[in-house]
Amino acid sequence: MSPFGRILRTLLWGAVTGGLLSYVRQWTASERNDMTQGQRTKLSPHIRLRRDPFCGTYVSPEISFKLENSGHITHFCSAGCRERYVRPAARAARA
Repeated sequence: MSPFGRILRTLLWGAVTGGLLSYVRQWTASERNDMTQGQRTKLSPHIRLRRDPFCGTYVSPEISFKLENSGHITHFCSAGCRERYVRPAARAARA
């Protein structure tokens, strides 16, 4: 094969390889964009978390265990934290 043929073949393979790499980059970028856009639509709007006064855990008001006292709602992460929070107050009220 002549030197001109080798150069032409090298250029052709370089163009094919570059085209394939470009296609793979575009394909992976579009997959990433689809995934992040799907995640954005599935997220709920901003919800302000409430802090459990007993253990300090932050909890969503939608799933928290609530305690209403004098018109004020206190949010707890579990029924156990709510009960432990109420116990000292009940003892103080009896004394």
